[in-house]
Amino acid sequence: MHINRTFSLKLSTVEDLNEKVRPKLRSKFVDRAIQDRLNPQEIDTTVLGTRRLLAILHAREEVSDFLKRAIQLELKVEQ
Repeated sequence: MHINRTFSLKLSTVEDLNEKVRPKLRSKFVDRAIQDRLNPQEIDTTVLGTRRLLAILHAREEVSDFLKRAIQLELKVEQ
């Protein structure tokens, strides 16, 4: 079942959504984003790109400095 609700979003967020997601897919996109945030253990990692997964791993505190440096080299970012 689906219901319509009104939420307040920053204008820049809506503009980014409108630029990057086709109109017919926006509700599904927002629903998936909310579900991923509410249930992070259930995120479907098969739909995430490798760079996104590496960035997530890089941000974790328990990752060793050696691995973080390797990820930085792979992503070609300075820190």
